[in-house]
Amino acid sequence: MVGGQNTLTIEVVDAEGNAIPGVVGWLSGKKTLQSIAKPDGQMEWQGLPFGKYHLQLRAVGFLAYADSLHFSASTQKHLVQLQNDRLQLEQVVVTATRSSVPLYNAPIVVSQLGQKTFDLTQSVSLAEGLQFSPGLRVENNCQNCGFTQLRINGLDGAYSQILINSRPVFSALAAVYGLEMIPSNMIERVEVVKGGGSALYGGNAIGGTVNILTRDPLENSAQIGLDQAIIKGNAREQRLYFNASLVDPSLQKGIHLYGNRRMREGWDANGDGFTELTEIDGWNLGFNSFWKITDRKRLELQYNSLQEYRRGGSELHLPPHQAQIAEQLQHRIQGVSLSYEWLSANEKHRLSAYASFQQVDRDSYYGAGGRILAPGDTLLPSDILALNAYGNSNDFTTVMGAQYALVLRHDLQLSAGIEQQFNDVTDEMPGYERKIHQTVSTLGSYLQLEWDPTERWCFVLGSRLDQLNIQGNYLFQEEAIPNRLSRPVWVPRLSALYRIHRQWRLRASYAEGYRSPQAFNEDLHIETVGGAARLIRLDPQLEMERSRSYLASIQFNRSKNQRQLSLVVEGFHTQLLNPFILGEAEELPNGLSQITKRNGSGAFVQGVNAELKWAMSDRWMIESGFTLQRARYTEKEVLWTADNIEGAPSVETQVMLRTPNVYGFLTAAWDPKGPFMLASSLNYTGSMTVSRLVNVATEQLELLATPDFVDINLKMTYDWTLHENLQVQWKAGIHNLLDAFQNDFDSGPDRDAGYVYGPLRPRTVFLGFQLSL
Repeated sequence: MVGGQNTLTIEVVDAEGNAIPGVVGWLSGKKTLQSIAKPDGQMEWQGLPFGKYHLQLRAVGFLAYADSLHFSASTQKHLVQLQNDRLQLEQVVVTATRSSVPLYNAPIVVSQLGQKTFDLTQSVSLAEGLQFSPGLRVENNCQNCGFTQLRINGLDGAYSQILINSRPVFSALAAVYGLEMIPSNMIERVEVVKGGGSALYGGNAIGGTVNILTRDPLENSAQIGLDQAIIKGNAREQRLYFNASLVDPSLQKGIHLYGNRRMREGWDANGDGFTELTEIDGWNLGFNSFWKITDRKRLELQYNSLQEYRRGGSELHLPPHQAQIAEQLQHRIQGVSLSYEWLSANEKHRLSAYASFQQVDRDSYYGAGGRILAPGDTLLPSDILALNAYGNSNDFTTVMGAQYALVLRHDLQLSAGIEQQFNDVTDEMPGYERKIHQTVSTLGSYLQLEWDPTERWCFVLGSRLDQLNIQGNYLFQEEAIPNRLSRPVWVPRLSALYRIHRQWRLRASYAEGYRSPQAFNEDLHIETVGGAARLIRLDPQLEMERSRSYLASIQFNRSKNQRQLSLVVEGFHTQLLNPFILGEAEELPNGLSQITKRNGSGAFVQGVNAELKWAMSDRWMIESGFTLQRARYTEKEVLWTADNIEGAPSVETQVMLRTPNVYGFLTAAWDPKGPFMLASSLNYTGSMTVSRLVNVATEQLELLATPDFVDINLKMTYDWTLHENLQVQWKAGIHNLLDAFQNDFDSGPDRDAGYVYGPLRPRTVFLGFQLSL
């Protein structure tokens, strides 16, 4: 019998014999047919002619499977067992080229952080989890408000682009505190491309691109969990979270819901009455959904709502204007994204269109010198300044675009697209007579060619042209700085992959980038230094910053039975032209502090990243990464000038501040295939140069070398099956076991809140449980 109702069924199971839903299968004969495994792990092809076929299977968390089979009966069934991909060597990634390719075959090096890493390290937020990826370091920059930023290859947060589900909708205002506001339970995985990478992303991705991919609905499931933590024995932290997925039996529709509630008490490290960790009370709700209209058409809708209150300084129980120092933020963030994908019948044409929106509303207070006024008290200038330190920020971001991909030949693919990015932010501090109103509109068009001339070589040539338009007004005191810029900016990018052997990969890339003269993350943040609010002023002569990045890497992968090994060594060099510098701090007549953002003479960052992943058996797994780097200005840059102060030398540096020469991480997990699991993780931060205020009246700084830190974490879990479909996991552990934490914080109302370095947490004990269906 030929054709008709001939049916081939493939049942896919794991090493324990459990069904694997969502497996994607391709059956190749005269043409390629695709199917997806249902919740029972079975996929089928009907009306199939007899003959020989080549079967390929792929699933998240499993090694790829390929084999030949002969279909010769009207109904035929095969059982296939997939092996766990414990190191995620064959995990499909999308960030390199905006198309799904296996990690080891991506033409651009992509580092990956999965949900497993967030779980093993008990990372509550994105900020904590990002520390476990090579070349990445997260730091706290303010004792009062907990402003964190991500450094990639030594470059600070404004040099990197944060994506949510591949869309650059994470605005500068959201990024100020956003790394801590994104809960780990909403994240499926994080893909990191260091350096300029692909032309498909904006030119400001100089340090790298971080793509946060939220959880997709794969099967019907539900989780709810509660974590309790005690910080140094006297401050409490609590997290309540849930995840739930609903997928129809045909796998044509699905939705994943997630939620998180986090509460943390403020913590004082040295007993001076001023916080080192902020008080936090926030929640997050959202969903991901899809509708597979046909086998070649797919619609996705995503929504996220976030609110967070954070407060630091002193007298947290009082209104902020009555405290000696207070930094208080109330965020309300709404985001929505819609995307559509179409694939032609011959799979040579692919079109995707998308639109993303984000609204940020932030109420703020950055002030000092407050007190409780009694009846009859006379208002002092410091009282008036404290009462007027309230502010508000509004930010609206949209990203809309379309991308078309054409397979010209089996070895040649062309991608072209257009993307409109728009951001409008208004940041007002009436009491300080500061107002920033900035509109940035970028119309980007790109062209990228991916060419595989042989089985060994792959080239990616890309070009992006951005039409940049900035309309900005920066008002501070009596100075008004207009910013009008309209110009095209072209950035070329080139990558090459050479497959030396089945187990070896050699990659190289070159990318150019830019940062426009505008207000970025740190410019929308105010810190209290020496008891006075410090604001950032843009130099009226500020010019565009450009970059040239070079990367080269070698990768070795090996899989044998339950043993897997992956080693990546990457060298990088980034040259900065007209880099933005923060310096020349000065005290203003009204008691405020001001620091100027200006162009420097030049800078470079260079070094080596190494990453090792090793599954020694089905019980042991180790992941490690370290970075050796140098970050220097080409000439000494002045941070503080000793005007009219006898005997006080100017403060200069050729070393970029807050950039250690050595840093790295290690995670290890022992799973004896029973109810217990034990995990340990470590972060190492080498010595670095930081600045500290030493004279409140003159804003004089000094440069110091910090000690190095080893931050060790332990975690244990116990799984208890209550019912066939109900499991509870108990967990306990400790962050920063050795309490390696900064011990020389400035104290009192005149402290320098920016003088903070080292691990994000002191010793913290945690307990928790998670129910899973």
